[in-house]
Amino acid sequence: MKISVPLTTDGYLPDKYSKYSAIKRAGQPVVSFPIKITDVPERTECLALSLIDYDAVPRTGFPFIHWLATNLPVQSITEDFSSVFEGPQGMNTWASRFYGVDDEYVISHYAGPMPPEKPHRYTLTIYALSQVVNVKDKFFYNDFRDELAGKILTKTELIVNARD
Repeated sequence: MKISVPLTTDGYLPDKYSKYSAIKRAGQPVVSFPIKITDVPERTECLALSLIDYDAVPRTGFPFIHWLATNLPVQSITEDFSSVFEGPQGMNTWASRFYGVDDEYVISHYAGPMPPEKPHRYTLTIYALSQVVNVKDKFFYNDFRDELAGKILTKTELIVNARD
């Protein structure tokens, strides 16, 4: 399986999907970027995704989850997919009691990159699954990992850079 996302000529996620987006909610960019997905295994029933910022660890003490979704259709993901997808999307790190973000939409959909002090590398992982995952909307990352166990046909990671 192969994945790609649109990048600027200097290799960064375009501004409309990250810190400099003109479209924000509770101060967070909310327009998710498109993901081209090819060579999906034939037995794939659905897809899942995670977008995690491991470069956040020195600043926050933990990786920052920006987007979790599962039971996605077996196809490429269109721009702003997070706002229209009716399947389960998980809680991102803005849901943490350490941040105090109280916008239900922001904490359970795509929350775009906002690196504070330098560019960050975001790990986008797409999973091809052999069966639908049994989670309800607003699930947490631990439930996501538990439910994916034994269902992953293949997974592919892509590092997506976002500017500060």
